[in-house]
Amino acid sequence: MCAILDANVAFEVFGEHKSPTGEEFRKWLDSGSSTLVLGGKLADELNRNKRFRQWSRTAIQYGRLRLLDRKRVEKQTAKLHQSGACISDDEHIIALAQISHARLLFSNETNLHKDFKDKSLINDPEGKIYSTYQNKDFTLGKRRLLADRNLCVTGK
Repeated sequence: MCAILDANVAFEVFGEHKSPTGEEFRKWLDSGSSTLVLGGKLADELNRNKRFRQWSRTAIQYGRLRLLDRKRVEKQTAKLHQSGACISDDEHIIALAQISHARLLFSNETNLHKDFKDKSLINDPEGKIYSTYQNKDFTLGKRRLLADRNLCVTGK
């Protein structure tokens, strides 16, 4: 299973005072049954977080973090930007999902949610949103998302 972590919620997963939802996301990442994908601008954004940088060093070794080629992500980001297909200004995250085939996004940005759910951008399977925008509790719906085995399409 593959996921993308938006920089706007990194503190919930890697901060000193994690939200219950962020804490469960971190446990999910550390369990070895998932992979966080990273590349391009998002790598720069997340690497500003000291705790993330510390985690990422060993996460790569254990297959919990997959780095994508920066140039490839940047090229796809530029294509999306030029097309004007995204509502949000997070083309770099949509590009990352398109290249990696990750289908779970942890973010609190509502315009990015719309882009991630747009079947013309993310499809087969559709994108899923994991968020604390409306509720910071670890709900049954969030638990089900982390149990979903169809969050990373491989072989494409």
